[in-house]
Amino acid sequence: MKLHILGAIALVFATAGHVQADDRRTAAAFYFHSITKSACGFNMTAESAEKAAATLGMSDFHDPFFPAVAAVCTEVKKGNKSKVIEIQLPDNHKVMRKVVLEKAKWWQ
Repeated sequence: MKLHILGAIALVFATAGHVQADDRRTAAAFYFHSITKSACGFNMTAESAEKAAATLGMSDFHDPFFPAVAAVCTEVKKGNKSKVIEIQLPDNHKVMRKVVLEKAKWWQ
Protein backbone atom coordinates (compact mmCIF):
# COMPACT_ATOMS: atom_id res chain seq x y z
CA MET A 1 0.00 0.00 0.00
CA LYS A 2 1.36 3.39 -0.87
CA LEU A 3 2.17 5.79 1.93
CA HIS A 4 -0.15 8.58 0.75
CA ILE A 5 -3.12 6.19 0.67
CA LEU A 6 -2.34 5.07 4.22
CA GLY A 7 -2.11 8.73 5.26
CA ALA A 8 -5.49 9.48 3.68
CA ILE A 9 -7.10 6.57 5.54
CA ALA A 10 -5.58 7.77 8.82
CA LEU A 11 -6.96 11.26 8.17
CA VAL A 12 -10.45 9.86 7.56
CA PHE A 13 -10.36 7.89 10.82
CA ALA A 14 -9.10 10.91 12.76
CA THR A 15 -11.86 13.11 11.36
CA ALA A 16 -14.52 10.52 12.15
CA GLY A 17 -13.30 10.29 15.74
CA HIS A 18 -13.36 14.07 16.14
CA VAL A 19 -16.93 14.30 14.86
CA GLN A 20 -18.03 11.51 17.19
CA ALA A 21 -16.56 13.31 20.21
CA ASP A 22 -18.45 16.50 19.32
CA ASP A 23 -21.67 14.52 18.94
CA ARG A 24 -21.29 13.10 22.45
CA ARG A 25 -20.79 16.58 23.92
CA THR A 26 -23.83 17.89 22.04
CA ALA A 27 -25.90 14.97 23.28
CA ALA A 28 -24.70 15.54 26.85
CA ALA A 29 -25.66 19.23 26.58
CA PHE A 30 -29.12 18.28 25.29
CA TYR A 31 -29.68 15.80 28.13
CA PHE A 32 -28.31 18.26 30.69
CA HIS A 33 -30.81 20.85 29.45
CA SER A 34 -33.71 18.37 29.41
CA ILE A 35 -33.03 16.81 32.82
CA THR A 36 -32.59 20.12 34.63
CA LYS A 37 -35.80 21.37 33.04
CA SER A 38 -37.82 18.32 34.05
CA ALA A 39 -36.23 17.66 37.46
CA CYS A 40 -35.80 21.20 38.76
CA GLY A 41 -37.92 23.37 36.54
CA PHE A 42 -34.92 25.42 35.41
CA ASN A 43 -35.20 26.08 31.69
CA MET A 44 -31.74 27.19 30.58
CA THR A 45 -30.79 28.37 27.12
CA ALA A 46 -29.31 25.86 24.72
CA GLU A 47 -26.15 27.98 24.53
CA SER A 48 -25.73 27.78 28.31
CA ALA A 49 -26.11 24.01 28.24
CA GLU A 50 -23.53 23.69 25.46
CA LYS A 51 -21.13 26.02 27.27
CA ALA A 52 -21.52 24.02 30.49
CA ALA A 53 -20.91 20.75 28.65
CA ALA A 54 -17.76 22.18 27.06
CA THR A 55 -16.45 23.75 30.27
CA LEU A 56 -17.06 20.70 32.45
CA GLY A 57 -16.00 18.16 29.83
CA MET A 58 -19.32 16.34 29.66
CA SER A 59 -19.28 13.59 27.08
CA ASP A 60 -21.49 10.94 28.68
CA PHE A 61 -23.37 10.43 31.91
CA HIS A 62 -20.14 10.31 33.92
CA ASP A 63 -18.60 12.46 36.63
CA PRO A 64 -19.55 16.06 35.87
CA PHE A 65 -23.06 15.32 34.53
CA PHE A 66 -25.04 14.31 37.62
CA PRO A 67 -23.20 16.65 40.03
CA ALA A 68 -23.98 19.52 37.65
CA VAL A 69 -27.68 18.61 37.61
CA ALA A 70 -27.64 18.33 41.42
CA ALA A 71 -25.93 21.74 41.74
CA VAL A 72 -28.54 23.41 39.52
CA CYS A 73 -31.38 21.78 41.46
CA THR A 74 -29.82 22.89 44.75
CA GLU A 75 -29.67 26.50 43.56
CA VAL A 76 -33.28 26.38 42.34
CA LYS A 77 -34.48 24.85 45.62
CA LYS A 78 -32.69 27.59 47.56
CA GLY A 79 -35.12 29.99 45.93
CA ASN A 80 -32.78 31.47 43.34
CA LYS A 81 -35.23 33.11 40.91
CA SER A 82 -32.67 35.22 39.06
CA LYS A 83 -32.06 35.10 35.31
CA VAL A 84 -28.60 33.62 35.86
CA ILE A 85 -27.50 30.72 38.06
CA GLU A 86 -23.82 30.28 38.84
CA ILE A 87 -22.58 26.86 39.88
CA GLN A 88 -19.09 25.77 40.82
CA LEU A 89 -18.01 22.14 40.60
CA PRO A 90 -15.12 19.98 39.40
CA ASP A 91 -14.82 19.10 35.73
CA ASN A 92 -13.84 15.71 34.32
CA HIS A 93 -10.19 16.37 35.31
CA LYS A 94 -11.15 17.29 38.92
CA VAL A 95 -10.39 20.99 38.43
CA MET A 96 -12.92 23.40 39.97
CA ARG A 97 -14.81 25.30 37.29
CA LYS A 98 -17.37 28.06 37.55
CA VAL A 99 -20.27 27.84 35.10
CA VAL A 100 -22.90 30.51 34.51
CA LEU A 101 -26.26 29.24 33.27
CA GLU A 102 -28.72 31.69 31.75
CA LYS A 103 -32.45 31.16 32.12
CA ALA A 104 -34.33 30.93 28.83
CA LYS A 105 -37.41 32.95 28.00
CA TRP A 106 -40.73 31.23 28.61
CA TRP A 107 -41.28 30.57 24.89
CA GLN A 108 -37.90 28.93 24.30
